[in-house]
Amino acid sequence: MFCLVSKIFISGDSQAVLKALTKHTTTSKLILDCHKALQALSKSNRVTLKWIRGHNGNRGNDAADELARQAALLRVAGPEPIIPIPFTEYKTWLHKQTQASHSVLWSKTKECKHTKEAVPVLNPRLTTKLLQLNRSKLRTVVGMITGQCPLNKHLSILGITDSPLCRACMETEETPIHVMLQCNGVAEQRAAHLGSSATLHEALGDLGGLLSFWSELGWLE
Repeated sequence: MFCLVSKIFISGDSQAVLKALTKHTTTSKLILDCHKALQALSKSNRVTLKWIRGHNGNRGNDAADELARQAALLRVAGPEPIIPIPFTEYKTWLHKQTQASHSVLWSKTKECKHTKEAVPVLNPRLTTKLLQLNRSKLRTVVGMITGQCPLNKHLSILGITDSPLCRACMETEETPIHVMLQCNGVAEQRAAHLGSSATLHEALGDLGGLLSFWSELGWLE
């Protein structure tokens, strides 16, 4: 229970704490507890927080430092670790666990054959590159990865076109793999933009070349 005092001045030598207390959000339980205590105290009192220099002969601040030193010497009962684990550590651990579970799930699945050929293992670097693309370019690349794009094979499955054959060679089904790696009808464009990529996975290593290849063909527009 707090005493009812009209004016209360609280001095502290930590600018970081004072700034943290003025923010609307926090990830620190200690700051949250302090904030709640100050709110309760200010219901019946006028509370002022003030910064002072540390180790400058302030009696109250020196007393607080001494109490902190004494508390640090106490033996704490309870499970290790005694020091709280930073929130960032939880985030890092959770991210690693999620990635590991995702990798196992992806390696075991028998579905998504086309996508697994493009991305045989999870690739965080590719994810970062994809998230940097605008919506139009991202749609193109994702279409190449999944095979669900406006090429004749997929369009014929949807009933939009009658023939699944490649418009350049008319010899086999028009799929991302065929056009980007095999079709003789676009060999010149492929050599100019994709080089000698042997797999869809290799072609995804150069997103700039992949996008310029499809831009020159104009088949996805």
